[in-house]
Amino acid sequence: MRVTRITVRNFRNLADVDIRLQPGAVIVGENRAGKTNLIYALRLVLDTNLAYADRQLGPEDFWDGLSDGTEDWDPMTAGEIIDIAVELEDFENDSRLVAALADALLTEDPLRARLTYRFGPVDTGDEVPDTLRYEGRVFGGTNEELIISSALRRYVHLETLGALRDVEADIRSWRRSPLRNLLKAASRALGEEDLGAVRGAMKSANAKINALPPITQLGQSISARLLDMVGQAQAMDTELAATPDDPLRIIRNMRLFVEGDAHRALATASVGTLNVLYLALLELGLEHRLSESDIAHIIIAIEEPEAHLHPHLQRLVFRRLLASADQSHTVAVTTQSPHIASVADPRSLVVLRTADGATTAKAARDAELTDPEWADMGRYLDATRAELVFARSVLLVEGFGEEVLVPAMARAMSLDLDKLGISVCAIHGTHFSSYVSFCQALGIRWAVITDGDTTKDAEPGQARAQAILAQLGVEGSPADHGIFVGTTTFEYDMLDAEGSDNRQTCYDTLSDLCAARSRSVIEAWAQQAPDYASFIAMIKNAGGKGRYAQRLALTAVQPPQYVADALAYLATPS
Repeated sequence: MRVTRITVRNFRNLADVDIRLQPGAVIVGENRAGKTNLIYALRLVLDTNLAYADRQLGPEDFWDGLSDGTEDWDPMTAGEIIDIAVELEDFENDSRLVAALADALLTEDPLRARLTYRFGPVDTGDEVPDTLRYEGRVFGGTNEELIISSALRRYVHLETLGALRDVEADIRSWRRSPLRNLLKAASRALGEEDLGAVRGAMKSANAKINALPPITQLGQSISARLLDMVGQAQAMDTELAATPDDPLRIIRNMRLFVEGDAHRALATASVGTLNVLYLALLELGLEHRLSESDIAHIIIAIEEPEAHLHPHLQRLVFRRLLASADQSHTVAVTTQSPHIASVADPRSLVVLRTADGATTAKAARDAELTDPEWADMGRYLDATRAELVFARSVLLVEGFGEEVLVPAMARAMSLDLDKLGISVCAIHGTHFSSYVSFCQALGIRWAVITDGDTTKDAEPGQARAQAILAQLGVEGSPADHGIFVGTTTFEYDMLDAEGSDNRQTCYDTLSDLCAARSRSVIEAWAQQAPDYASFIAMIKNAGGKGRYAQRLALTAVQPPQYVADALAYLATPS
């Protein structure tokens, strides 16, 4: 089975959200974008452990945009409704799920089901009710009368892990511990002969301890004091023991220790280590419940799990977890960590953004890319730690030189790229089309700067720009659509940035980097500017474009006009 779609209407800042999910979904967004609200919306539909009171919402849970503007406006007086729906597919081969979801079917070929949580007014039987009575209920398909019970919904088991939780306390608590089901299963697998041997050993151990004089004396003192306090009629029998004789109770009271033979308590472990341990125990317990047919499908929803985890651990744990999502497992992770996003299938990425108090959701899977292009995108996101996905706006550039120098040029224009939410991302080539499609699908505003590479016979940069326009299905000037083309190359165009001292700055930087024999050549350029080939050759002598760009970024270099135009385009609200 797969959870393929979540729709939310009028719930908090999720005014009208429609998300189509991959089995291992990674949901990113800025603070207050609605990531936590989305997980809670999922719980309202699927979490059978959610208390009745938590399922009944209030006026504050409605989207603020519904208000008519009056001070005393109340969404529940106005009869507004919150709807949250989850659609499920690929369960036709599991008879338990087919039976459990029979009242939730939308189509029979192929089977598709929908579970909807609706918080709205209910019929009280009064012809003209004084007030509307609201209730939250889960129904199947399109018929609000087909209420789906918790007993049926539990086959689709939702496990949520909040962003802030006390892992040590959860493991220690029998009711909340992910160790609970594992210990129960282990105790059920034991035979009576094994249990009898443990029972005998514990009785013998307790007897030996109680035979020690100080322990014997302590036991007698406790009994005597109770007798003295309340008398023979009301005194209770007491007995000291290291542990109860019942092996099942012993197993239930078993605790986890860390650090091998040192047997240290969980409290001594780091928070990150405890989080990884908790996830391992949770996985084992859920897999056991699947094997026992106690549940038919697992949905694990994790909020911002990156806290306290080293980047390598983030990538290791979640590369494995997201890849394990299949017909029996759905994984949804909300995160602000580029390290987690970088190991996801790029098709699984969803970006939440808030504008005017309402959240929109965009899914990468909507990008029209070929399988090889998706594979390229996955490798790119892994290598760059998915910086692109977290930006409000992206400036796509060809290489490392632009990636290093454009932020310095932005500062020269008094633009703070971090405050503007603009990331400069080098694609290390000129194949911009797939990156533009990816950004479009995720709703990320983008611009492109590319070399003109102009010769007397051709204008390759302009040809690239026209190809992107054709892909987008638009006409007009490339710059009007965010595509900015230089004349030759970025490094050579920089020399003649209008109103700048770039030429001398570039010469001085090259002189510092080149051997002494090259400096006289560079000094001669003050009288006669170098041609393109000579200038690029000198950059190579200086150690290459990357080294040159790094050193030049320390200066007050000004942007060529097409770069300045691109930065101004992204800095201007759309």
